[in-house]
Amino acid sequence: MTVPSYTEDLTDIATADEDPAVALWTEFSTNQQGSASGEDADYPYIQGSFAITQTCSKSKTLGNLGFDYGSTISLPTDGAFLVWQSFSSPFAIDDYAGTSTGTAGMSVLVGQNTSNFDVWYVGGKDKSPMPYGGWQCHAVNTTVTRDAVGAGTKSSDQVVGSQVALTAYPSKGEVHQIDVLRFGRCSAKFEHGEVGDYADIAGFAALNDNQSNRWGLIQEVSGGYLWQGLMSLGTSANAVDFRDSNVTIFIKWTPKVTENFNTIEVLNTGSNIVMTGFQFINLDPTTTASKGRWITTDDAPVAITNCIFNDMDVFEFDSKHTVLGSSFTRCNQITQNGATINGNTISNATSAVSILVDDLDLIDNCIFTSDGSNHAMELTSAHAAGEYTLTGCTYSDYASANGSTGNEVVFNDSGGHVIINVDGGDSPTYRNGSGATTAVNNPKFFNFTTSPSITGYEWRLYEVTALGSLAGSVELDGEELATADNQQYAYNYVSDKSVGLQIIGKENDTVESITYYTLGNTTQSVTILLTGDDNN
Repeated sequence: MTVPSYTEDLTDIATADEDPAVALWTEFSTNQQGSASGEDADYPYIQGSFAITQTCSKSKTLGNLGFDYGSTISLPTDGAFLVWQSFSSPFAIDDYAGTSTGTAGMSVLVGQNTSNFDVWYVGGKDKSPMPYGGWQCHAVNTTVTRDAVGAGTKSSDQVVGSQVALTAYPSKGEVHQIDVLRFGRCSAKFEHGEVGDYADIAGFAALNDNQSNRWGLIQEVSGGYLWQGLMSLGTSANAVDFRDSNVTIFIKWTPKVTENFNTIEVLNTGSNIVMTGFQFINLDPTTTASKGRWITTDDAPVAITNCIFNDMDVFEFDSKHTVLGSSFTRCNQITQNGATINGNTISNATSAVSILVDDLDLIDNCIFTSDGSNHAMELTSAHAAGEYTLTGCTYSDYASANGSTGNEVVFNDSGGHVIINVDGGDSPTYRNGSGATTAVNNPKFFNFTTSPSITGYEWRLYEVTALGSLAGSVELDGEELATADNQQYAYNYVSDKSVGLQIIGKENDTVESITYYTLGNTTQSVTILLTGDDNN
């Protein structure tokens, strides 16, 4: 490969540095504040050298600015308009709910002209980075239900702008600013990369944050990176060698976009992706429209190790993926698709099933915790009938018995007979779908060794009704004449069982020994201390 490449797919609607900039900008018909002005380097700007600014000193509610693209704009699927907006007196705008004015403190306006447009609420004095202020890159998809109608209803998208709703009126300065406007799928494209110069998050952010660009896709912030849009790891044209570690990604609050707007996509089978120690944090999972998902369009090698995913949407892995030692908290459904999933913690999934499974043999040492209403694993129709082994998995807050509560560990919806051998960890409960049957084998072992070491003895293992007595016992195993000083009893664990172990010396002068144990959901080894028989 070659050195990494970082590009985007945005189309400029307008930049404040166009000449003559101010003449190209306008106000919507509802504007009650000053007219557009700009090209003054003394006023705040985020991209280029200038921004379009507006005074807001009148005792009126609305101030807005817009730009006419000159032709109809069609957004791509799951795309957005990106609008850079700032307001220099945060105390003077309303909150996101529009409590005082009936409209949000910050809005994006899109319409066919300045009289026929719709309004989408995107911020306020109670939404970050307020109340401290600063430039914000708002994302809006006009297929999302509008919050309000302007002077008239639009029938197309051509004019784009921003609006503030005021609760106070700064007497000095041009406090409302708008800078570069763009639209597109909002893709951050990672391509190429080579030994010693792999593609990484910092590389993209360095270009994103360049004052000539300010794409608003992956920007460096305190403690990590703020992300919105499509993170394209590879493209259909070019593979990527992406390797990065110990990165914190904050998923931007995006209330007016489609569900799939924030997406990580693996593209190109020639790509290689290594993520170690990443942490994805959703800044507002309750009210955001897009929590962030992972999809695999082309099955490229992917190694996800010791990563944290919080409050995200679906994850669709594939056969060349390894997911190790990571945690998924309050995330939507994971689809295995042949991926190796080992040593992960999956807790409180928001979906009816935590993982859609097509190969149980590839899921090991995972910790599952239910929210009380979901299955840990569903065996899909792609899961073949047969015998599989679950190694070292544990389960909390799932149904304790097999049935149809919807909260069993395994939902066998494969349509076939599946045998699950449990190698360490907990024994899963299960539910069967149409045409499916399930058997769970949970082999455990009880091992004992005599001390002193003897042979030629008789031993019997009994299931007892109470520890301390052989009355009413049932023999489980034994040997008339043992030739070794160590023995093993194998059992399939279903529930705890009380047992008594009897050892009778024959060729050796030892006193008969009876000891009692509980056979639980774990292998145990004990040493039987024998004493000599003084009567012989």
